[in-house]
Amino acid sequence: MLKTFLKFLKPYKRQFAIAVICICIECGLEVVLPFLMNNLIKGGVIETGENTYTMNLNYVLLLGIIMIVLALLAFFIGVIGAKFSAISGRGLGYELRKEEYKKLESYSFKNIDSFRRSSLITRLTNDVQIISDTLCTSLRPTLRAPIMMIFSLIFALIISPLLSLIFLCALIVLSAMIFTIVHFVKPKFKIIQKLVDNINRVTQESIIAIKTIKAYVKKDYELLKFKEANEDLKKTSRKTLSINALSMPAGQLANYGTIIAIIYFGGILYMQPAHAIALEDIQTFLTYVMQLLATIIMFSNILMAVNRASASIYRVNEVLSTNSEIFDKEDSTKVITQGAVTFKDVSFKYNLSSPEYVLKHISFDIKPGEFVGVIGQTGSSKSTLVYLIERFYDITSGQILIDGVDIKEYSLEHLRDSISISFQSPTLFKGTVTENLKWGNKNATKEEIDSACKIAECYSFINDRLNEGFNTVISQGGTSVSGGQRQRLCIARALLKKPKILILDDSFSALDKITEAKVKNNLKKYLPFMTKIVISQKISTIQDADKIIVLDNGKISNIGTHEELLKKDNIYKDIYNLQVLGSSDNE
Repeated sequence: MLKTFLKFLKPYKRQFAIAVICICIECGLEVVLPFLMNNLIKGGVIETGENTYTMNLNYVLLLGIIMIVLALLAFFIGVIGAKFSAISGRGLGYELRKEEYKKLESYSFKNIDSFRRSSLITRLTNDVQIISDTLCTSLRPTLRAPIMMIFSLIFALIISPLLSLIFLCALIVLSAMIFTIVHFVKPKFKIIQKLVDNINRVTQESIIAIKTIKAYVKKDYELLKFKEANEDLKKTSRKTLSINALSMPAGQLANYGTIIAIIYFGGILYMQPAHAIALEDIQTFLTYVMQLLATIIMFSNILMAVNRASASIYRVNEVLSTNSEIFDKEDSTKVITQGAVTFKDVSFKYNLSSPEYVLKHISFDIKPGEFVGVIGQTGSSKSTLVYLIERFYDITSGQILIDGVDIKEYSLEHLRDSISISFQSPTLFKGTVTENLKWGNKNATKEEIDSACKIAECYSFINDRLNEGFNTVISQGGTSVSGGQRQRLCIARALLKKPKILILDDSFSALDKITEAKVKNNLKKYLPFMTKIVISQKISTIQDADKIIVLDNGKISNIGTHEELLKKDNIYKDIYNLQVLGSSDNE
């Protein structure tokens, strides 16, 4: 898994290498300084007689200047190392976000359904940020710890092999305590990230459904739901951080215990005949011990951060390692020219392990330029039927053909570029009206935009009702315009693609009868060669279609014209009677 992530550092390998080199040099200089200090004390003070000393000024000045230069050099090299560590860490975050977002864009609907949307957002933002921050903060202590350990042990052994045993014992005890803490903390970080997902989910639902919440006076209920999710996160985080916090007192205990032991046993050695160890050697030894133990304590904190990052790495890797369920034949040269659609005994279910099929044995033909209606009761899988044409999902069995060619033989880009769909819930993006429309064709001319808007019957309201016409800024989600206006703008956007097949998924639901009739007449009049598939709950929307497909619980009940279905299909006849009677009652 780490190899997968290291490849994202490749664009920053030069900066990463500079950071590593700088940290190693800085660490080396810090290790040398106490040794020079030891020599300064030994060589700078000369014993001239019994209890009489003199200073070797030249030696002190020379060694002092060298130490100052080395200390300044270590400081500046440390700053450079920190800078390039930050560049590498932020670069890794940038590359991960880019690759993860690219992966999400390649997902099929089935892939997206396998993750919670709130979880995907957390993985793209919070998890990547944790990984990036960990690299920025952990690189220095991660490299310092082994270097300090090796060189400190070497110098400690040179100074006093006996005192080094205390040093080694402390190192073993401290390492055991830290790794025990890490063992208990590690699995809890995965739980924390899942709870963050839950917080995001609750928040996202509340924001999206804010109108419904206010309309049903459910503010207290939503607050309680958020409070429960927030409380779970607080409790788990508190328990985890409480265990994590033990690393600092454990490190301090080992640190002070080691210092006391070295002073005690060092004093015993010093008082032995012939001074088995000099006072300046004890001081230098203590400096190395404190340096190393401080580094290990810092490294223990980094281990905690790395443990949290490992949970995030696992979650991000889940996204990166999940491949799209839809196979793309990118090298295909086949082109859709007419827009004829054929379903041959098509069956589909969302989950292959499920025994229930959503669509069962669907077969029909749509000729180029035909206007085809699809109707059925709620839950009859009308939308799923047309999603299969664009390969948002792949069929379980059977075959779908466009212009006599299996849709799997076309490249996904060409297939979806040849089909326009206006979804049941129309979506607009923050930006001007023109920017939203150009999603259909970024190179569309003013004349083409005007033409599409006139067909979709939105040209007049854009110019007459919106303050700045086509330059009016639409709010995120299109909340600044009405539902009917959103639907018409989305139809115009779909038309700008100039597709061979146009799919309107209940796209007339918010339109009045007059506007709906105008849009349908425009589609027939100005786009006679474009295949048009219209899903609707209203018979009035599709009754003048060339053919109507009636779905019943995932199966085709009947196919025919409005007049034919009234005679031979009971489901269609029931829907018609209910809607006509409803209209009569209102009148």
